[in-house]
Amino acid sequence: MRLFVAIELPEVVRQHLQRMQDALRPVIPARWTKSEQLHVTLKFLGETLDADVPRVIEGLRTIQIEQPIQLSVSGVVCFPPHGLIRIVAAAMADAEGRCVDLAKQIDTACHDVGFALEHRPWTPHVTIGRVKERTERDTRDRAAAAIAPMAAGPSWDVEEFALIQSHLDQRGPTYIRAAHFPA
Repeated sequence: MRLFVAIELPEVVRQHLQRMQDALRPVIPARWTKSEQLHVTLKFLGETLDADVPRVIEGLRTIQIEQPIQLSVSGVVCFPPHGLIRIVAAAMADAEGRCVDLAKQIDTACHDVGFALEHRPWTPHVTIGRVKERTERDTRDRAAAAIAPMAAGPSWDVEEFALIQSHLDQRGPTYIRAAHFPA
């Protein structure tokens, strides 16, 4: 099965991200993420044997969050940072760096049960669109200008993270929560 670890979003944040998508539609030719699929990915595990899932869950249960994690929508970011845009994301402010710490703990816990460590720097974000066409050079600037009035969005306390199973078909992915863990 295909798995990832994520922070699921409250409805108020989903609604704000939908408004961002609406503002960006005229600026960026993207396939926009459906509201029910919006989340902060902490670790992508990919194809995982059914027999390995209990070990993953047990590893994730060892994670201890000592202080609350607060996230807030803080703008738009495009990946990669230079060249052709492939991903349009909502940046998440993590002022205390606690979400980054959580992602590191999850990476280590997953590594302990056989998954590769992430070598790229990680920052909290929500993928809101995927770009399949070439974009103009000034697209990043126009995207930032389009969402400027709503760049600062709602904040929330992260209360849990989840192990999510992703089923892919012709209509796109469907996500099912396999387990959840208090933050």
